[in-house]
Amino acid sequence: MSEAILDIKGLKTYFPVKKKGETLFVKAVDGVDLTIKKGEVMGLVGESGSGKSTIAYTVMGMYQPTAGEIIFQGQNIATASSKRPLSLKKDLQIVFQDPGSSLNGQQNIRQILELPLRVHKIVSKSEMEKKIVELLKTVELPAYYMYKTPWAVGGGERQMESIARALASNPKFISLDEPTS
Repeated sequence: MSEAILDIKGLKTYFPVKKKGETLFVKAVDGVDLTIKKGEVMGLVGESGSGKSTIAYTVMGMYQPTAGEIIFQGQNIATASSKRPLSLKKDLQIVFQDPGSSLNGQQNIRQILELPLRVHKIVSKSEMEKKIVELLKTVELPAYYMYKTPWAVGGGERQMESIARALASNPKFISLDEPTS
């Protein structure tokens, strides 16, 4: 039996809301337990507003958990992304449900894919273009797409570009927030 790559225990993510001078809390995630083993693909299904994206964002460190543990490869990572080491950010990647809002429209696809390759020192400068072409081929996009901006292609192609960006750092775990949207 494979070991767990991600083990969530008692995860709670609450958001404060001020109402008539009083602070109330929206319980977006309230006591979630979840285990994902290495090599496993898992789908989390629920109605809109049930907390699926909040769980993903909390695991990625975009939201601070109110309580609980997020164990990634045996280490509790229940901290904000800004406090996480670069090596952990390399290993945990996310593909957002709206690629239009997560891709910089001022950059071409080459620049977008180059960033994680440079930050995580995946390839040398001389190997950069070859790696970008490889990433585009992996998601079944032609090499010349590297010169297009996200807005010059369709929504499905933008989603593939987002997936290529997530794959660029050779992560150990990828969260797909509504991968079919």
